[in-house]
Amino acid sequence: MEIQLAIINPHHGVTVKDVPARDFIEAFARHLKKGNKIKMPEWAQYYKTACFKDLAPYDADWLYIRAASVAYQLYVRGKVGVNTLRKHYSSKQRNGTCTEHSRLTAGKCIRYCLMELERAGLVGKISFENEDGATTVNGKALTKKGTTDMDRIASQIAKELKKRQ
Repeated sequence: MEIQLAIINPHHGVTVKDVPARDFIEAFARHLKKGNKIKMPEWAQYYKTACFKDLAPYDADWLYIRAASVAYQLYVRGKVGVNTLRKHYSSKQRNGTCTEHSRLTAGKCIRYCLMELERAGLVGKISFENEDGATTVNGKALTKKGTTDMDRIASQIAKELKKRQ
């Protein structure tokens, strides 16, 4: 593992890209829940995450996991919008004997996660100013605080993985 990290990251610091995504998302979701950075709304227990789903998620903390996954996608991709994330979390809708079609996931939970991450100071808006002076918002990206928090948690995970070996 030492040789691979030296090739990937010459600064010898552990980043989010150096640890397994599943481990990082679980740890970051615990961090968001423990720090009260995201408030669980009342509608979350009844909410289906997509139109092609039959039931709400079984896990009571699904919103923390989705917010951590959204933050991970922001880290990996740089900047994203809600529609890009809807495509990322999309899946096939099963139609019985008819052919399956791809369906986008619901945008409300993604928008809510982005708003809560922005309220916590981990995510910020990317705006672009035209020659006319009009500003347009191009999407969301991680702030410096968000990046450092995520890298800190990734380094903790790397230490735990190193201890297990």
